[in-house]
Amino acid sequence: MMKTSVWMLAFCVTSFYSCQKVIEVKLNPSSPRYVITGNITDQPGPYEVKMTSSIHFDQDNNFPAVSGAKVYITDQNAGLTDTLTEVTPGRYLTHVLAGVPGHTYKMVVMLGNETFSSVSTMPPPIALDSLYTKAATFGDGTDVVALYDDPVARGNFYHLVLAVQDRPSREIYLHNDKINNGATVTHVLNNDVDIRRGDIITVSLQCIDTDVYDFYYSLDQALKQNSAVISNPKTNIRGGAMGYFSAHTTRTRSFAY
Repeated sequence: MMKTSVWMLAFCVTSFYSCQKVIEVKLNPSSPRYVITGNITDQPGPYEVKMTSSIHFDQDNNFPAVSGAKVYITDQNAGLTDTLTEVTPGRYLTHVLAGVPGHTYKMVVMLGNETFSSVSTMPPPIALDSLYTKAATFGDGTDVVALYDDPVARGNFYHLVLAVQDRPSREIYLHNDKINNGATVTHVLNNDVDIRRGDIITVSLQCIDTDVYDFYYSLDQALKQNSAVISNPKTNIRGGAMGYFSAHTTRTRSFAY
């Protein structure tokens, strides 16, 4: 019987500041895969694209950076293309782009004879109205609750990122307005972070497009599988790479517990 190799990859999910949460995923491709993560927001740049490679499951969790790629991002509304600069191995930064709600952005990554591309449209921003804590629904911990108003117009998708003292939660928090459109959302963030008195709690509310929502949703479902090897998360990147490219707005609040 032919033995199937198992590979592991890491998605670096950008939150606020420069902190990130790294989500490791074991998957089952026939060979190592490139992993691309790119983000543009309505906050001041520069914006970042990262490129790494998956590794075999028995290797150390040191995902190799991929250097030497040519990376471009185009604001298709403004007709402006930014050529990114590799500032450290596998980390590419913009120079002149500004994230504008309603604009559509196209990312192109070229490496050797391979080309990867993705398109993402930045939704309008939604205010993060307030934050508070409550006793955890399960266990002895503390849940964080975020309140925000979903607009009357349908088709809004949200990704929330939680950090305590700059320690990002590994949980994936998502919401869409398919059921409670136009209502005030009370979003309980069950978390894996030990919250102590005096800690600074920070939540970022990202308005994302439908393809990016599908990526996070499929990643969350994959991580909840009980098998040792999980199905590949859905990607919005064409050309054979994994990962995501997201043009999103972000609103952030912090408070002391």
